[in-house]
Amino acid sequence: MSMLNTTRLVALTSLAALSLAACAASSEPEDASTEPEATMESTHDAMEDSMDKEPTDEAMEREPTEDAMAEEVAVPEQLQWTAPTVAGGEFDGASLAGTDAILWIWASWCPVCQAEAPTVAAASAQLPEGVEIYGLPGRSDQAAAEAFVEFYELEGFDHIMDEEAVLWANFGVSYQPAFVLINDDGTIESIPGSLSEQGILDAAEQLAAT
Repeated sequence: MSMLNTTRLVALTSLAALSLAACAASSEPEDASTEPEATMESTHDAMEDSMDKEPTDEAMEREPTEDAMAEEVAVPEQLQWTAPTVAGGEFDGASLAGTDAILWIWASWCPVCQAEAPTVAAASAQLPEGVEIYGLPGRSDQAAAEAFVEFYELEGFDHIMDEEAVLWANFGVSYQPAFVLINDDGTIESIPGSLSEQGILDAAEQLAAT
């Protein structure tokens, strides 16, 4: 083979190698590293858009509200009333539903009530947690009830005025003194007559335990 032919063959071989290399390079993506980066940025933007969106009405409806989670307490008919307090406020009987409470029924002119007032005051300071006591004075006027509460230092708990003894009758009580036990399970029991300090505490413990 002549020198000229050999030179041409080498040149053609080199040219072919360069062409193959160029084809291989053109078949690869221009910048392979940019594609994953773009995907990550798109995902991040999508997450931000999702977080910025306000919850739809449908989604909000599916979320349980505090009112829906709380168990509704039925108000017995005996507690469906409002009445003034000796201190001058207003008391809603429905607020006693679902609670443990003791109502002390008294009258300012009643000697037995006067004698047991210090006992009730002492017991009221020792009630178990979750049990409250309330006075329910009747058959006397506001001024007499105020004087009674002040004289016997009964300001430590609320007293609900019942001048005409309407609420007394509502609880099946016809005379004073008496006690009404309201259980958080909805049961209501009336106890006629007086209770000793320990008797009041025993009743309170029974309410707290049931």
